[in-house]
Amino acid sequence: MLGRTHFFVGIAAALAIQQPQTFPVLVAGTGAAAIGGVIPDIDSSSSEAHRSADEAILVSVLAVIAVIVADRVFHAGIYEKIRSDSSMERVVIGIALFLAVCAFGKRQPHRAFMHSFVALLLFTWCVSIILPAAAPYFATAFGSHMVIDLLNYKGEQLLWPLRHRFCLRMCESDGFINKALMSIGIVVTVLLLVTSVPAKNALGAVLAHLPG
Repeated sequence: MLGRTHFFVGIAAALAIQQPQTFPVLVAGTGAAAIGGVIPDIDSSSSEAHRSADEAILVSVLAVIAVIVADRVFHAGIYEKIRSDSSMERVVIGIALFLAVCAFGKRQPHRAFMHSFVALLLFTWCVSIILPAAAPYFATAFGSHMVIDLLNYKGEQLLWPLRHRFCLRMCESDGFINKALMSIGIVVTVLLLVTSVPAKNALGAVLAHLPG
């Protein structure tokens, strides 16, 4: 599937399964899910994969920027959450390990290491070092990427380093099913965001301050 589809499906899956209860976790979890949903496509072995890699890197950077902006503008409390859950040394180590795994994965064939359970576990471990609360969101989105890519004709080395590839051969990566999944992902993401506990609490606080 294409990067935009993985982006929205990943966030939708993470929000649906993890059910964030506080605003800091909602923002951090959504950002982590955005990255987890697209990061598997940083591997590259063809022109199509290169385009996916560019999309994955761009979305990851934008997700980080969005979390930082939300923290500064809306006082989401992400920085305080990181400080309370992790020391600066842990954050630095986690980011360094994350980038190291990315560097290794980027040099692997498309849908090999980066679409495996080993990669899922390693990346999730790195995120858990940086911000434990965001790790389940990242893992869920990463897993959703692997699941919907099984529908394609090009298999995934889920059990890397074993060479066997798995796929259901149901559709092309840029066909109707891809577009349908992206549309569903967008709708579900919006619905889950506006109906989340933090959103309801924020609305309740606003209504409580309205006159009469």
